Amino acid sequence: MEIATKKPELLAPAGDYSCFRAALKAGADAVYIGGQKFGARAFAGNFSDEEVVEALKEAHFYGKKLYLTVNTLLKQEEIKQLPDFMEPFYKAGLDGVIIQDIGALSLLGNCFPGLELHASTQMTVTDVRGAVFLQKLGVSRVVPARELTLPEVEALCRESGMEVEAFIHGAMCYCYSGQCLFSSLLGGRSGNRGRCAQPCRQPYRILTEKAGDECYPLSLKDMCTIQFLPELIKAGIDSFKIEGRMKKPEYVAGVTSVYRRRVDSFLADPENDKGVSEKDMHMLSSLYIRSKISGGYYYRHNGKEMVTLKQPGYAGCDDEVLRAVQTELLDKELSVPVVLKAYLHSEAPLRLEAWIMGEAEHEEDGAAGGSSVALEGQMVQTASNRPLSPADVQKQLGKTGGSGFRAERILLDMSDQVFLPVKALNEARREILEQLKEKQTAKWERHEEISRTPSCGKEDKESGRPEERKQTRLYASVHNAAQLEACIQEGAERIYLSHSCLYGMTEDFLRKAGKERTGSEWFLSLPVILRRDDEGRLAKIADVLKTGIFDGVQISSPAGLQWLDEIGWQGKVALDHRVYVWNRETYDFWEKQIDTYCAPLELNRSALFELPGEKQEILVYGNIPMMVTANCIRKTAGGCLKEKGKRAASENMVRLLDRYRTEFPVETDCGYCYNIIYNSVPLSLHAYLGEIAEKRVGAVRMDFLEEDVAAVRERIAVFRRLLNRKKGNEEPLPDINWKFTTGHYKKGAK
Repeated sequence: MEIATKKPELLAPAGDYSCFRAALKAGADAVYIGGQKFGARAFAGNFSDEEVVEALKEAHFYGKKLYLTVNTLLKQEEIKQLPDFMEPFYKAGLDGVIIQDIGALSLLGNCFPGLELHASTQMTVTDVRGAVFLQKLGVSRVVPARELTLPEVEALCRESGMEVEAFIHGAMCYCYSGQCLFSSLLGGRSGNRGRCAQPCRQPYRILTEKAGDECYPLSLKDMCTIQFLPELIKAGIDSFKIEGRMKKPEYVAGVTSVYRRRVDSFLADPENDKGVSEKDMHMLSSLYIRSKISGGYYYRHNGKEMVTLKQPGYAGCDDEVLRAVQTELLDKELSVPVVLKAYLHSEAPLRLEAWIMGEAEHEEDGAAGGSSVALEGQMVQTASNRPLSPADVQKQLGKTGGSGFRAERILLDMSDQVFLPVKALNEARREILEQLKEKQTAKWERHEEISRTPSCGKEDKESGRPEERKQTRLYASVHNAAQLEACIQEGAERIYLSHSCLYGMTEDFLRKAGKERTGSEWFLSLPVILRRDDEGRLAKIADVLKTGIFDGVQISSPAGLQWLDEIGWQGKVALDHRVYVWNRETYDFWEKQIDTYCAPLELNRSALFELPGEKQEILVYGNIPMMVTANCIRKTAGGCLKEKGKRAASENMVRLLDRYRTEFPVETDCGYCYNIIYNSVPLSLHAYLGEIAEKRVGAVRMDFLEEDVAAVRERIAVFRRLLNRKKGNEEPLPDINWKFTTGHYKKGAK
């Protein structure tokens, strides 16, 4: 790789205003913050609306950028508030907004055409296809999943045509960001809503062939890339992102300053890189680090070396380091170099000019450029006693403390024997610096009228449910051949086959089974995560799709749809619940591209029924996937099947045992090398099927994971009977012989 000529942006976090100032003082090029709504750190201090505007002015005054996080999923009532929430920030010159929700992305793009749209890491972008898909929506920058290797990130930089913002330091989620429902399902606090309770930091036992000792297998070490930062620069990454909106100012300032020095030092002389000093390495290792630090996924795919098996909590901070950060960084006063020029001649008003140093055309004579201001003050008098000396004038004009400016040069054009009260000089200095600051920050303000078309969230839309009740269809999702045959026998109208089924089913078997289906559709479910190394496996899936066995394809990411377009797929497309449709704006974006969508698993019944119903399917049975992870539970336990030349079958699962003796199934997909951690008991909405059918939902879906043939047939029969029960039928519910949860159907996630 050749050394990139561009200098990467250093992007620091700020959970409150003190952290924001700490980031600026430490040398950040840009800062990302959250407002009072829609940010994925609900428990950070966050910024009031007034503070966001003030931070924008301050950042722009110092030549820095400010990005706002809108990286949560938005319900219908919330997304209607988004344009009004964003308008004052847009007008104040907001540099960019970091977004998770596709509906929010579409809405903000329509309302604020001059606003940069950045795709959050919560959007789980894992390959170039995902980035290119988002580029079509107006996204200019993508924050890829932290699980990507350096070659994968480099490919994004090279092939996507977009800016790439990559994490370089901070806490690591065990799950692919945006794919986690663990906290949501166990505690009602959703990571997709910025309220994660961090169940990944709790102890578990790994149950393989035998039970392991209690440890913390889901708690990753914090990322620290300082040692190989030159390689990240050479890869062409546009923005280096530091995690930590929940951290203190000392962390923000200390970490930012170390990476600032490292970037600047390397770019100043890349051929003679001196590496990282012991002092800087000690600072990074002493500021709110969880156990030992790790390089993240840039140079490794997974492994127990990345996990804090014994100590998930934050280690204490070195007091000496904290004091150094305070004195060297936090106590420092920020300032912009300014040139002041004063004209003092008897019987003429004081004239004072000011401009940012380096922005004047001819600084010697004061003919300043675009950032100059001038004013006239009091009349200058002829001195009767003690005249003003040049030293007196320079002393008063140099008192710029607290203004944000630093008088780097003071030029004088003055006569002898002149007099002006010191107070007049001071007042003129304060006033002109205020004017200069206002002029400097006004450059970023936007003054155009904001569009208020229906596409900008002001118009309530109908739910899109047909007036007459149609028969709600019953769909099923299967993991093996036995489940497939049971669903065919029970007459499921649509069957989703996991891609893992292809490991054990021949084309002849699928064709034979396909002849037995009576009126049912078959959809092939693509892998949840698609990455650069999966091209060979995707080619085999493409060959299967060409056989005509499958009527449709179920996708779990926008990258899946991009791939289907590339291979010329003409069949149906279904969205899994992992492609979140929380509001009408998101549905409107997808409507013409899909046949059906599975409703989100975190919405309650009221929010579900606000969404269009004809293409909607609601998951009513099945173990809910709570985490999709690049790290591997089995490998952490020392039993990687891929390294042993084996492949994990769906019936050969690992399990996690928590401190309450609850077991969570873990599917190890060794073909695509990721884990899916499922809830301990299935969701079962059997008691609400009548209500769901009355709301004219298009279909209900049953997901089967480890159920045997008898269980599959029994449960489909029960659900079919309840689904077809007429309104007013007082027949009691059948006895249910399985443990279950109703998930978020009644209350929804916070």
